[in-house]
Amino acid sequence: MAPSTTLLRLAARRAASPAFAALRAAPSAHASAQPRRAFHSGSSSENRLKLDEVDEQNAAEHDTLHENKEYLQHEKNLRPIWTALRGRALLNEPTLNKGAGFTMEERETFGLLGLLPHEVHSLEQQCKRAYSQLQERPSSIAKYTFLSSLRDQNIVLFYGVCLRHLNELLPIIYTPTVGEAIQKYSTIWRRPDGLFLSYDHRHRMREMMFQAKRPKDVDLIVVTDSEGILGIGDQGVGGILISMGKSNIYTLGGGIDPSRILPVVLDVGTDNSALLNDPLYLGLRRKRLRGEKYDEFVDAFCDLVREEYPQAMLHFEDFGVHNGGRLLQKFRPKQSCFNDDMQGTAAVVLSALVSAVKVTKSELKDQRIIVYGFGTAGLGIADGIRNALMIEAGLSSEEVRKLFYCIDRQGLLTTEHADVLRPGQEHFIRDKEEVAAWQRDGEKGISLLEVVKQAKPTILIGCSTMSGAFNEEVVKEMAKHVDRPIIFPLSNPTKLAEADPADINEWTNGKALMATGSPFPPVKNPHNGKLHKIAMSNNALVYPGFGLGVITARASQLTDKMITAGVAALAKLAPALEDPDESLLPGLHDLRHISVKVAVAVANAAREEGVSGIERDDPFTEEEIRNAQWDPVYRPLELADV
Repeated sequence: MAPSTTLLRLAARRAASPAFAALRAAPSAHASAQPRRAFHSGSSSENRLKLDEVDEQNAAEHDTLHENKEYLQHEKNLRPIWTALRGRALLNEPTLNKGAGFTMEERETFGLLGLLPHEVHSLEQQCKRAYSQLQERPSSIAKYTFLSSLRDQNIVLFYGVCLRHLNELLPIIYTPTVGEAIQKYSTIWRRPDGLFLSYDHRHRMREMMFQAKRPKDVDLIVVTDSEGILGIGDQGVGGILISMGKSNIYTLGGGIDPSRILPVVLDVGTDNSALLNDPLYLGLRRKRLRGEKYDEFVDAFCDLVREEYPQAMLHFEDFGVHNGGRLLQKFRPKQSCFNDDMQGTAAVVLSALVSAVKVTKSELKDQRIIVYGFGTAGLGIADGIRNALMIEAGLSSEEVRKLFYCIDRQGLLTTEHADVLRPGQEHFIRDKEEVAAWQRDGEKGISLLEVVKQAKPTILIGCSTMSGAFNEEVVKEMAKHVDRPIIFPLSNPTKLAEADPADINEWTNGKALMATGSPFPPVKNPHNGKLHKIAMSNNALVYPGFGLGVITARASQLTDKMITAGVAALAKLAPALEDPDESLLPGLHDLRHISVKVAVAVANAAREEGVSGIERDDPFTEEEIRNAQWDPVYRPLELADV
């Protein structure tokens, strides 16, 4: 809609203001040599993040993010947003509401005088107040509900608080607290967010999607059917919170505009009897849909996404073990889609492996790899390594197969298990004749310890959720045959990890290179007394960059080469490459910088492969992608005529 004549004059007056003029006189983001950016809140210089106002706990992390303690402004954040909303309607719109942050000019223009206290507060002041209120909440779930309410009221303030305290609040807004919130969803529910596609309303799916978002304005869709939520299984309609949690990380890490992300739950019923018997349960009260009808429902959804949002990336989250990989392979050739449980986990683990192999001064193609626990995550990790070896090292499928020893419930998987293998597992099995002489443990088959003794692995990856599986005997046996064993006990949560890194460190005399799926404290190197930081294989390190890269390039697919390029970009940021006592992966506090690096690699790989929707001869740049990110700052508002 056209802006009013009065407000055009106001806009011109604002453009002539000293703050606006000063910004225009400053070097553009493209001209600046500074590689990293932070965020300011509109035209007020007092609203910039200041390092001396950051709490002591996070000060060192902000030093890393912003080397000179300077925060450069972006002209994009001074572009006004036009809206016809006024008064309470404006205050009730979370994407536009600034609360006490509305300027006096905006209060006059939008009819807010009397609806707000007198003082105008900066975003920094508001973040401090909100964080103080958060600290008064007595439990993680209480903090989660507070932050959810904050998001419902003021999007910029929610992300501003979270970004300032990222390491502290990630466990609140995502795992593990979101798992608790999902289990209590029907009890703590206050206000709907996202899109609920119920099987009973399947014939109105297109209409429901258009009501949730206007056509052509969605960059990313995060969808779950809630069957395999965070290790707690089938959670019915409560799975919408996992889609929302992932969406939050895409915005915090990748800078993807939250108003252009659509969280979705496919409500196909639930086999969780506790939910079906709960009188407060909000979802479709029936047994979970399966078979042909399930496939028809999911097909209709994916087809609709492809038709109406052809440039949007489709993120599959926490689908069941029998559906996740199958659906990914089905739709991957047709549209840009991604399964975080398989591809995201594989990518971040592969990045840590690449870093570890560089520390040992060897190559990935020369390793012997045990994957213990060969479900969705284990298979996804093996697939990621396999793709990288075939793309980067030029190995054949058969050559890759010979590097792997994969252990599941049946013990070491061999050709004798062909009848019970899930799709994709066949690429990693050993020939039964090759291991005929190996000892067997009755019905359990060939054990982990026996495989370690016989195969002499250099890499041991755990995805089994079997606490203590990597015991002293197993680890010491592995350390006999390799100078720097690479051991990744990845199972979540902490209590289910295959081993404690402190024990692995002791059993290997400080020689093991480790990564975990949950946070663990540093361990002491017995040789020099230095603390060795344990890498946490958090998918958030990689998937926001994948999404940002796909969206920037308008890629029609997320190919293996694009993923491998992103993995390589992440691996280059490993602190262990400079100091072997440091982590094999960068820290989450630097997430926006990491995501830009990953996104550049992904977008340029898309361009090289011919799947980018943008025709150009020159490569995508970091500054270009950084300038495309959404920042949690207050942009100026202008009134539009209706």
